[in-house]
Amino acid sequence: MALIFLDLDNTVLYKGRPAPGVKETIKQLKNNGHKVVIATGRNPNLIYGIDQELGIEDMVLANGGMVIFDNQIIWENYIKTETIKRMMDVADKEKFDLVVEYLDEYISYRKDTSLSDDFSKNYHLDIARLDHNYYPNRIVFAMVVFEDEVVNKITHLFPELQFNKSSSFGYDINPKGDLKAEGINAVIKYLDYPIENTFAVGDNFNDMTMLKAVGHGIAMGNAVDKLKQIAEYVTTDVNDNGVYNAMKHYNLI
Repeated sequence: MALIFLDLDNTVLYKGRPAPGVKETIKQLKNNGHKVVIATGRNPNLIYGIDQELGIEDMVLANGGMVIFDNQIIWENYIKTETIKRMMDVADKEKFDLVVEYLDEYISYRKDTSLSDDFSKNYHLDIARLDHNYYPNRIVFAMVVFEDEVVNKITHLFPELQFNKSSSFGYDINPKGDLKAEGINAVIKYLDYPIENTFAVGDNFNDMTMLKAVGHGIAMGNAVDKLKQIAEYVTTDVNDNGVYNAMKHYNLI
């Protein structure tokens, strides 16, 4: 049986909602005995019940920052509070927009432009509210900045972080490492699953390590070119039965 990791936005979701046919595809996979896991850049508070709608309980969240499997947390990797405070100080000094993704909330620390709102709208997320405070005791999975010039200016100041372009609208900031691959490897190790029976489907830059971590990496037809170049197989677009056609190609359904 296969272990299948599915990205959410623009892979399983189209404009924030399950793409046509995707719920039926997931149901078929599960009925055939395969294990299906969400693998997303979204944090727990940004799932909005999509996991329940899709019928998937197991999740790699926050680009690998948290893994929930068998209703328990089996992997965690948060940003250190000292790093968050330094990022906020730099944002204030350089005057750039910054979103902080807490375990329980999604906040704009600085919102001098419409960039954070545009980012939220692109992924059909709630608009991050403005809160210019530092909360040293709250868990932070990720931060987001939005401009190439900002990333080029500050990356060297944060060697402990990874800046990953998630779309044309912004950069996810996560702890340095292999991102989704770390979360996926935690699941594979937890299950002691044979790598040749593992699959991953994604569409964007933050899915690159994920596709490399499994036996069979699949890029959506609407994926960025760099992901297609490393994929074993390129399926059709998200709104053209991409996940279904990929699973059909590998005879999993």
